[in-house]
Amino acid sequence: MNFSTVFSPRQGICGKTARVTAFLLAVLLLFSGFSAMAAETVMTRIIEDIQPKTQSTAVAGSTETIRVLADKNADVTAKVGSQKVTLYRTSEKDANGYYWFEGECEIPSSGNELTVTATATLNGRTQTRTGGSFTVYTAEMLPEEEGSGTVSGDMLTITGAKSFSGKQIQVTADYADVFIPAENDREEDYAAPYYYQMPKGTIDYVVSGPDSNNIYWLASGRKVSAAKSSVIASSGSQGENSINSISLSADSQCTYLTVGETWKVPFNIEVETIQYASSTSNTVTGFTPQKIKIVFDYTTAIVNTGISIPSGSCFSDAKVSTRTTNGVPQCVIELTLREGAYYGAYAEYSGNKLQLKFYNPVSSLKGARIVIDSGHGSYTTGGTYDTGALGVNSTQEAYENYRKATALRDELVSRGAEVYLLDTYKTSNLYSLYDRVDAAIEWEPMVYVSVHHNSSATSTTARGIEVYYNNPWSVYLAKNICNNIFTVYQGMSNGSTAVNRGHKFSEYAVTRVKQFSAVLIEYGFLTTPVENTILTNQSNIEKFAEATADGLEDYFAGVK
Repeated sequence: MNFSTVFSPRQGICGKTARVTAFLLAVLLLFSGFSAMAAETVMTRIIEDIQPKTQSTAVAGSTETIRVLADKNADVTAKVGSQKVTLYRTSEKDANGYYWFEGECEIPSSGNELTVTATATLNGRTQTRTGGSFTVYTAEMLPEEEGSGTVSGDMLTITGAKSFSGKQIQVTADYADVFIPAENDREEDYAAPYYYQMPKGTIDYVVSGPDSNNIYWLASGRKVSAAKSSVIASSGSQGENSINSISLSADSQCTYLTVGETWKVPFNIEVETIQYASSTSNTVTGFTPQKIKIVFDYTTAIVNTGISIPSGSCFSDAKVSTRTTNGVPQCVIELTLREGAYYGAYAEYSGNKLQLKFYNPVSSLKGARIVIDSGHGSYTTGGTYDTGALGVNSTQEAYENYRKATALRDELVSRGAEVYLLDTYKTSNLYSLYDRVDAAIEWEPMVYVSVHHNSSATSTTARGIEVYYNNPWSVYLAKNICNNIFTVYQGMSNGSTAVNRGHKFSEYAVTRVKQFSAVLIEYGFLTTPVENTILTNQSNIEKFAEATADGLEDYFAGVK
């Protein structure tokens, strides 16, 4: 801004005063502009949540309740399809002061997929959010049990389902990460933590791609890397999938689910119940595993003769149902967890039979299978050594990682765990983070622990322990390890000022797995002199190992 064009003070005996006054007024105007811009930049959300937020069924003519969590002073409305729903503010609010607005709508005629949207206006601002949807049936069409289809002989079926055809890809990697279109995700940059990976052999239809990021957009709603798949047909159809056999078996360590299909459709493993910080956050605030649902896409029929539960299984009950999500017919196998423990699952196809492997719950470290990854420490293909962070007195993170990793291995073995310490220190093996994950998957652990230390380029006083997780079933593993390390840390010399930076959602490559629970530990800052002394002391290293093992012990014991 050119101030001389705004102010033209008279010259003469009062010229100087006028110029000063003009300058001060200009500064005030400038700062008021900055304040306005700042206020505009940090505007908070008007809508915090919307219910329903997932797909569900509804009977034509029935009444359904729509709920929106929003600013108490906002004008809030909703739509179910094209039907407007008037919402009224209730007295119910969340911990952040957002209030629930509620309203009811009558579901129109059947055959529709009705999307729920909410719009809120506050102080001239308008925000719109999309929630779940209703698949509408007549009362005659709706199955006796919510979510199931029509019984035909020994099969539960969906009739009149949308058919799919076109270009098809098949997964060629052992597992391909699943990405979600930006409008549907929780703002993650990498693979969705709530979507199981597509195992080798899985087939899906291509909507578009590969795009500039070498990603295929698929008809099932997923996105997958073209580098981990190949085109198997430019047109045509696999037809409707049918699940014709389901069986469970168990041994002393694992439970196995075998599913016979017409073709290798995409599937997801949905774990219930998970509480998130908000509908747009991946930060898990509560995880109580009660059941899992294996959801098969493009599937219109599933055998309904009952699933026998073997002795020693990690499941206590099983049932099947059908549903439709965004036009995709789906059959569901719902398994109730016997002891409320879930560590992940391994998947593999043999012909058109899918086998899923689940570890039976353990209550201590005895018999637990654990992989330890000593962070950094390998040589690149060009021969460069990866020291990790460099701390005080040229302390190498890789060396300190290895010291803690070996101490942790010895402590876990002494408590009866089966442990695989990845061969990463001063070798050319497993340099890539993905190589480390692949090696762990091949060994099939229950838990993966990546050992690291922190650093700061700008501070020599930074302190703190933090533990990162990605998938929801790792949240209490991260929490227990973090809290146990912090407790022990406080009792060490100069440890009274220790900082617990907490357990946090992350997108680190070694935590973005679905087969097992995984955490990455940052034991502290090597670049802070007082913390470096604590972290590198040999007797403390043994105490850190014991504390980490205690955290793992608490996790398997079900401590939350």
